[in-house]
Amino acid sequence: MRKVNSNPDTHRNVSMLAILTLVVGLLLIIRFGQLTINKTVNNIDLVEYGQDNENRSSITEARRGTIFDRNGQPIAMDTTSYSMYAVLNSSWDNNVVEDPDYTASVLSQIIELSQDQLLDILLTQDVNQVEFGNAGRNLTPEIKAMIDQQQLPGIQFESQTVRQYVNDHFASHLIGYAIPEMNENFQMNLLTGQIGIEKSFNSILSGEKQYQTNLENNIIADYLAGDDIYVTLDARLQNFMEEALSRSYERYQPEELSAYLVEVDSGKLITAAQRPTFNLNTREGIEDKWTNMLVEEAFEPGSTIKILTMALSYDMNLYQMGETFMSGAIEVYDQIVKDYNLVGWGEITFDEGLSRSSNVAMVELVQRMGEDQWIEQLSRLGFGHSTESGLPNETIGSLQFDNPVSKIMSGFGQGFAASPIQLLQAYSAIGNEGKQMKIQYVNGIGTNADSAYESEMLGQPISAEAANHVLQLMVNTVEESYGTAQDFKNNNINIAAKTGTAQIADPDGLGYLTGPYDYYFSVVSFFPAEAPQYMLYLSMKRPQNPQGRTGSQILAEIFLPFVENVMINH
Repeated sequence: MRKVNSNPDTHRNVSMLAILTLVVGLLLIIRFGQLTINKTVNNIDLVEYGQDNENRSSITEARRGTIFDRNGQPIAMDTTSYSMYAVLNSSWDNNVVEDPDYTASVLSQIIELSQDQLLDILLTQDVNQVEFGNAGRNLTPEIKAMIDQQQLPGIQFESQTVRQYVNDHFASHLIGYAIPEMNENFQMNLLTGQIGIEKSFNSILSGEKQYQTNLENNIIADYLAGDDIYVTLDARLQNFMEEALSRSYERYQPEELSAYLVEVDSGKLITAAQRPTFNLNTREGIEDKWTNMLVEEAFEPGSTIKILTMALSYDMNLYQMGETFMSGAIEVYDQIVKDYNLVGWGEITFDEGLSRSSNVAMVELVQRMGEDQWIEQLSRLGFGHSTESGLPNETIGSLQFDNPVSKIMSGFGQGFAASPIQLLQAYSAIGNEGKQMKIQYVNGIGTNADSAYESEMLGQPISAEAANHVLQLMVNTVEESYGTAQDFKNNNINIAAKTGTAQIADPDGLGYLTGPYDYYFSVVSFFPAEAPQYMLYLSMKRPQNPQGRTGSQILAEIFLPFVENVMINH
């Protein structure tokens, strides 16, 4: 028998393999122990990760919160819609279309397709089921019930949750809209806000915020329940304003038109309307303007800013009661600033200068104040800063100047840009005894009483005496024969108002547009003037078909009936 010699290399390899196996085994045991004890890997909590994955796939129901107006009238709510389809062939279901002619005849009386169109669809060859295009989608429960009553074999439905808006046009850019989108956290389609309040408060309305709070408190549910939101808008007044703006927009064809009503002592926004607008339910028109003009657009305010120039000058004792100046023209460094009529009105008082809307008066006051001090006051009033509205894409406007002339000219509203919400906040001090209020558009969250928003005073940049003095000058602007706001006079209600006619920068070059209607026309008003309850701000850009009317006359057609409506029903 032949002896087999052992190989030293073989023994060495076997030994190394055994050691390696032992090491790997020990490492696996140690790692398993770490996972068992710590339940983490790469700083990820495995328990929480498992729960999150379970949560993402376990939601069976989602209800988005309803948006109500200040009086509890619904503005936006979830509703169920249906998509209809017809089963033509099925190997597992006897519920198929039996009589295409009869089915087409019946359906043509209910949905917007002719009998012939429906028959063509129902006679489609080599398919198991067919749909009916847009005419068969987004059907209401009422339409579905009408079809169900006909007991048509093969006609079936799929349901989906959609966002329904009570009014097609209702503060559309402020309210915003929500559409189904895939939510990665829950791996399902959820109604998701795209713009406006629907977007800003999406986590609250969708229920995601509350769901996360519940998770942190070890409360796990298979549903999302969003909180309701109560906004400050008044549906009745909002609808009245929407109709008024639509008429004016169609008749005079301005590039832009806007209207904002504010409750003076609280800063609450009661109406917010703009043109162009869009249909909340169909989104028709949104391509014309995506931006919410309230917060996303800034423009030179023009002469409405003079009420602030005057109030601050009064507080600083920059002029005496009855003091006069020579109107017409004034030198500003190397430029000459003129009044809008080019020649002025001779020697008049500063108070009359506001009612006549004298540029020269404001230049004189800013020069006395000091241009840098004036700009500091504008900044203190909120210009050049965010109002922290919480709405998407808010602009801070522009309070930057490249020369001292522009600083002084800003005293009559030229050379800087502000958004409507900035103007509303600044102007609120004039009608509220000098107290500047934050503009708010949410009344409460959850219920009308829970999580209610409190009014917020931003400060008192103007004394009550100065505010009341300027308020009376604004009454003179409406009532006196020399006032520039006579178009806004109301025989039943005392109005305090100041108009503005702001130049528009030429987009094709330096300087401003020069056409007779190439302006932002605006008016800020308080009423009733003796004890202001409301501030109304209207603006209009470049009417293309003015029909011989001035900017103030066009705005007054909106203003006067609306103010009457507010006071009759407030």
